Amino acid sequence: MHVIHIRLQQLSQLYDSLDPSPFRDKSLDPDAEAYLLDCAAERPFREPIEVAVHGPASLEPHMDDIAAAIHAHFHLLHEQAERRHRRRQRITRAAILIGFVVLMGALLLRRLMTTWHSPATDVLAEGLLILAWVALWRPAEVALFDHWENRENRRQLERLAKVKLRFVLEGDLAATMPT
Repeated sequence: MHVIHIRLQQLSQLYDSLDPSPFRDKSLDPDAEAYLLDCAAERPFREPIEVAVHGPASLEPHMDDIAAAIHAHFHLLHEQAERRHRRRQRITRAAILIGFVVLMGALLLRRLMTTWHSPATDVLAEGLLILAWVALWRPAEVALFDHWENRENRRQLERLAKVKLRFVLEGDLAATMPT
């Protein structure tokens, strides 16, 4: 199990100080969020992760609040990422359809142009062929390649929304040693 270590001196360090929400509903600090995401991304999904919160004894009674804040924050980010993914899928399907219509139209027009024999029509015919493939370039890139990165991001957010947390008393070296 991979352990992500974070150190807190006070509970307020975990939260975004610019968020006007009530204390329990505050967003995580952007640096804390980025750190947790980066650390989780270093490990394969098959390997479980855990967050060890190092801090003074005064923080231990707040571990339920800390766990709830981290879980709620990443759950919200996961839900937002899922909504963006569904919207991107709809847009990608429409873009692929439009790309194929452009491809068919350009290839049909190119075929009609081959009956006219002149250097200008040869140039236009080649331009239409390039246009036809370029029309499919971005939709294909999104559908085939961007999907992987997006999926990895959503999996990381879901993983952190369920991560196990434990408290480590500051200065307790025995608790930080791997078993």
